[in-house]
Order: sequence, then structure tokens, then C-alpha cells
Amino acid sequence: MPTQLAAINYSIENILLNIACAFILSFLAALVYRATHRGLSYSQSFTISLTMIGFLIAAMVMVIGGSLSLAFAGLGAMSLIRFRTAIKDVRDVVFVLLVVVIGFASGTGNYMLAAITAGAAMLVSFALYKTNFGSIRKYDYVLSFSAESARFSGEQLREIFKEFLKYDNLLNMVARDNGRVLDHSFNIKFINPSEIEKFAKRLAELSGVSEIDIISAKNDIEY
Repeated sequence: MPTQLAAINYSIENILLNIACAFILSFLAALVYRATHRGLSYSQSFTISLTMIGFLIAAMVMVIGGSLSLAFAGLGAMSLIRFRTAIKDVRDVVFVLLVVVIGFASGTGNYMLAAITAGAAMLVSFALYKTNFGSIRKYDYVLSFSAESARFSGEQLREIFKEFLKYDNLLNMVARDNGRVLDHSFNIKFINPSEIEKFAKRLAELSGVSEIDIISAKNDIEY
């Protein structure tokens, strides 16, 4: 059984065009990844790697050409590669797969396939990001503050909540200093998100209220 197919000789123009196509599309994919990333696990080195994997795959495809022996050698070399940091988000794997597809398509000269696939994937990624597809979160922020029991008025707090908030849900209330101070935590969603600063100022004006924190809950938090 033959182990060698006809070798493919690439011209300088084809080599540069294949690599340029893979690099440009991979670079755009990396920009989309950065723009649509959610959570606290963003890695600059991973984003840089996305821009490089595509044209390296394209170069590998051209090196292999029609050689079965080189193809098996390439698979063996790829199997030796290990990530120093585990990929925590499945979405990261999807973008790695995207740039690999870009690299294979560009390396074989299928520029239209590479462009259409990359464009479709990036448009879908943007659309899902903008529509917050898959999220079941009802609240956008976590509000926490401390209140002195003797001076704090729950009725005044409720009036402010009605004025600024669409939803609110008490998460936790902890008493300290023998009940003199109560630490509150709420899930909240604003009627108008642009009034966050005004909301915080109104809370600070309440008697006995201090240590106000408003934290965005839109991104996934990993532990």
C-alpha cells in the first residue's frame, strides 16, 4: 500500500496568500472573542494564541501537502502539545475550533469557505452575545450595605427601591456587633440603568446606612 501521495508544491504567492487569509480571519475571530467575552477568566495570552493558531495550521497543511507520512508525523507532533492552563469555558474551545477550521480551509486554498465560515461564526457569536441568549438571570446587580439598627428605616429604603428598581430580592441579612449593625445583600434590577449613581447617592443619604457596594452580576463568576 503506498504511503506517499503526489507532493504539492506551493508558489511564494500561494504561501503568502494562504497564511495572510488565515491570519486575517483568525485575528478577526480573536477580536470577536475579546469583545463578546463574559466572566472573570479572560486571558490575553489565549487571545493572542487565537491569532496565531490559524496561520500555523495553514502552514502545517501546506507542509503536509499530499504526504501521508508527514500527515501522521503532524498528528504525532500535535499529540505532544499540552495546555499549561486548563480551558474552563466551553466557548473557548469553540473559538479554538473556529481558528483551526480557518487554518485548514486557508491552507488548502479554500478562501471562500474560510471567509464564509468565519463570518457566520462571528455573526452568530455577536448575536448571541447581544441577546444574552441562554441566560436565566433576572437580576443585573448585587447590592450590599450596612445599616445601624437604631437609625435605619426600612420604609425609607422601600420607597427608594420602588423609585429606582424594577426587581429586588433579599439574599442575605447578617447581624453583627450584638445586633447593632445589619449587613444586607440584595439582587436588584434597575428600571433605568443610567441612574445607578443617583440610586447610590440616595441610599447614602439614609440615616445609618454605610459601606454601599453595587456589583454587576451580568458576567458569570467562577470559583
